[in-house]
Amino acid sequence: MHYPDLTDLSPELQEIVEGKNNANVYKMLMHTPNLAPSFTTMADAVMWSKAWPATWRELVIVRVGHLYKSPYEVHQHEQIGRLMGLSDAQLEACVVDADQSVLSDQERTLLRLTDAIVRNHTLTPSEREAALELFTANQFADFVITLGFYQLVSNFLNVFDVQKEEHDLFPKPNREKVS
Repeated sequence: MHYPDLTDLSPELQEIVEGKNNANVYKMLMHTPNLAPSFTTMADAVMWSKAWPATWRELVIVRVGHLYKSPYEVHQHEQIGRLMGLSDAQLEACVVDADQSVLSDQERTLLRLTDAIVRNHTLTPSEREAALELFTANQFADFVITLGFYQLVSNFLNVFDVQKEEHDLFPKPNREKVS
């Protein structure tokens, strides 16, 4: 599907797209000008929550992207994950059926819980117990909402066939070792 003509947008909506590095997902989002501002507010709240580790958030989002077969989602959040400190090996472990031995027990639990929610739309009592051993109540709520938000995002990306930008949206992480 084509991107809307951004020159026809209100100044507020043009500012949203520009503020998000002209990312294709935000351009496509402008087909729904009534929802775009609230969507952006929710996206920012999910991305900048301090309740749980950013590395865990990115592992969950990348896993959701893989489960939804959403190449745009995986690409963008692998970049963000690297900026947050994840290794390529950790990100590769998010691929469905990948070897997860590089991940910690906690990270493997995160992916198991993600899989359960995506596949079953809930958790069993034992899975919920495992989640509450891993998370505080606040972290658990943020995890579930983040996972659900990125299910929505992945559906949107897939249905509207949003393509990766020709340029990177994020800076490359500095991988130099400090002595």
